[in-house]
Amino acid sequence: MPRALPILLLLCLFFAAHAAQAGFRPFSERDASAFCSADASLGIEQISSPDWQARFQPLPDGKLARGYGHDTCWLRLKLQALPPHPWLELIPSYLARLSLYQPLPGGGWQRKDIGSWLPVSTMELPLSTAGFSLQPREQTVFIKVQSLTLNAQPRLWSEPELVAHHNERLLQLGLIYGYMLTMVLIALAAWLIIRQVQHAKLFGYILAVACHRFATDGMARLLLFPEQPKIALLCNYIGLGAAVIFGCAYFAQLLGLKDGHPRTYRLYQLQAATGAATIACALFWPYGLAYSIPLTLYAIIVINLLSMPICWRLWQRNGGGDRLIALHLPTNLALNIPALLLHLGHIPYQSWIQEYGRLADLPPITLLYIGLFLRMRTLERERIEALHQASQAQADSQRQREAREEQADLLAMITHEIRTPVAIIDAASSSLRLLEEDEPAQAVQAQRQARHERIHRALQRMQELMLLAEQHGRAGVVDAGLHSQSLDLLELTRQTLEHLEAGTQGRFWLQSGGPSMPLCGDAQLLSVLLQNLMENALKYAHPDTPIQIGIHHRGDHIIWQISDHGPGIAPGQEEAIFQRFTRLAETSNRPGLGLGLHLARRIAVQHGGELGLDPHWPHGASFILHLPKAVHDQYSLA
Repeated sequence: MPRALPILLLLCLFFAAHAAQAGFRPFSERDASAFCSADASLGIEQISSPDWQARFQPLPDGKLARGYGHDTCWLRLKLQALPPHPWLELIPSYLARLSLYQPLPGGGWQRKDIGSWLPVSTMELPLSTAGFSLQPREQTVFIKVQSLTLNAQPRLWSEPELVAHHNERLLQLGLIYGYMLTMVLIALAAWLIIRQVQHAKLFGYILAVACHRFATDGMARLLLFPEQPKIALLCNYIGLGAAVIFGCAYFAQLLGLKDGHPRTYRLYQLQAATGAATIACALFWPYGLAYSIPLTLYAIIVINLLSMPICWRLWQRNGGGDRLIALHLPTNLALNIPALLLHLGHIPYQSWIQEYGRLADLPPITLLYIGLFLRMRTLERERIEALHQASQAQADSQRQREAREEQADLLAMITHEIRTPVAIIDAASSSLRLLEEDEPAQAVQAQRQARHERIHRALQRMQELMLLAEQHGRAGVVDAGLHSQSLDLLELTRQTLEHLEAGTQGRFWLQSGGPSMPLCGDAQLLSVLLQNLMENALKYAHPDTPIQIGIHHRGDHIIWQISDHGPGIAPGQEEAIFQRFTRLAETSNRPGLGLGLHLARRIAVQHGGELGLDPHWPHGASFILHLPKAVHDQYSLA
């Protein structure tokens, strides 16, 4: 879209330049003169009398330039060397009341009335401007001009050239207003999609500018309201006022005037008030338009000039979108100043200014749209970057939370696991004190040696737990991987049984489907898993009942199963027992923290395995552990 806008704009400029090269014949200062008076009751008999003829003043370049006012101007035109089928045209198109007086051969005057206040049906040709057909002879004619703006240029045409020029002008205006309609639809779409007040103001501004230009060029009267010319004139004045109001509101918000430049913001409010005054006069007091419109045009010039420093600071932001937006106001002012000065009567009326005046809004609006597009693209990139950073921050927060949970789990696991060796050491120490009171018989020596070995194994177990905590502390809990090594699950089961109290080891029946069960895993963590399952079975199995441990192959997995004769697990609680700090009501009288099974399942998952209950064991609880024969390093402690 931004690339297409300059191309359309160049096409509009090309057609405007072609249309400006028209085949009319202007009047010179020698052939055109004017007399202006506040007395609107003067008639052609008085004006054509010798006494009043002396009051006429030559028109510079044959053009009337008086600005806005309530005077009545009489133009005196000497017609010589007329073209075939001559026509007299007066521009601009919004001249209100025009009366042409042609002398009759036998004396008297022929009057023709035309102007923007009359219906199109009263015109000899359906033109957007005022046109009179002339008698093909040399003569002096008078034109009575009663209009809010007293700027006019009379031009002589032949009828075919006038019609051809009018058709070319319609083609040019069709392209221009097609471009304007595109701008309006883009602004409307942006407002409907984004639903922001700023885009609603932009839509109102562009729509008001288009309506004002459409009425100023006479197209509203010619195409929309041919029999209701007053409504077309209201479109002109109301469009001007609305464009000022919406423009001030939009650019005040775009430039951040309310907070950053409060004095300039108050000036914009005053300018918006002049636009509101123009609308009020158009609706309720048309006589006041001669004062409100000039005030509005002067305010546009002055306030836009005062906004140049703000545009300069916006330009210095060095963003492509901001620079184009900053160029909008200077470009708009530079292109519109000739037309504004022409309407105010400070420069002679020039047809080329009138022709190019309708294009004056297109380049600034194009700059504004491209600038807004670039700014929105920059903001979208910044939004995506902010979302990415927020996502990264959320991921970092999640990792930190997981790290804290892992640290809490590690601490809970160590606390849970260290209770057993401490209890063993305490019991062994008490036994040693009792043995030391007896004589050192050979049997006592053997018992003492067994107690020392139990204390040694308990201390070794505590050292392993401390080493595990130290490794996790150095490597980072989340990023620490399994310390995998080749091991024999059958041998690891026997070693784990040796860490239990000697009086409980005899309750376990170990059955294996082979002489060894090789796999790859972390020996320390798997030892914690097996010991938790063994201690859980000892805790809940009925006294003096056997506990069965079976190890065998099944496909590419090793199945490790421990089954007891106890109360079992109540239906519906199969998954609850694996949750952290969860203990069932029927086991509340037994010691424990509710961590053993949770840690066991977590270690199994870290090794790529599964831990669950065997629903077919009828005598109590039976836990089945599935471990793959080959464990990959991608399973981490997270």
